Amino acid sequence: MVGVPETGIPQRIVAFRAYWESLAAGAVPERRLLDPAAIVPILPYLLLIEFEDDPFRVHYRLTGTKVDEMTGMNITGRYLDEFTQGSYQDPVLFIRDCYEKCWSTGEVVIVTYLWPEDDRNLTRSVWMGLFPFKIDGAIRQCISVEDYGPLGPKPEPIDWSRALTKE
Repeated sequence: MVGVPETGIPQRIVAFRAYWESLAAGAVPERRLLDPAAIVPILPYLLLIEFEDDPFRVHYRLTGTKVDEMTGMNITGRYLDEFTQGSYQDPVLFIRDCYEKCWSTGEVVIVTYLWPEDDRNLTRSVWMGLFPFKIDGAIRQCISVEDYGPLGPKPEPIDWSRALTKE
């Protein structure tokens, strides 16, 4: 896993950050302010996340079409911790920690991490921007914007369904 450099952030994450900052002058906005019509080109790359506490869990409420394509399945309704199997455990725990930081601090979190592709002993670089939202004054959701780096010469879908298989 790699922290985020100051340069090289994918354009769709930069664009969503500008939109998010415009909603509440850089403060954490209320979710009702989010207008999907204002971000149509980014919608396929979004995940709407609900935070649960006691214990903290990440629930995928809605995923965009590009997310579904790249994960090889629709993860809507699933929990992030369902994917902590085998070689996926470390990246999933890293992702969980990023979500928890977004939830607990109300800060935007932008990172890149490596997702394993066991069949070919390769990894894919994934960018993730997490943007918190309030519901009735408390941070209860976030939008994740993902950008999938190439794996070899041609990007292939990420097979998250393999992460659900117990080894």
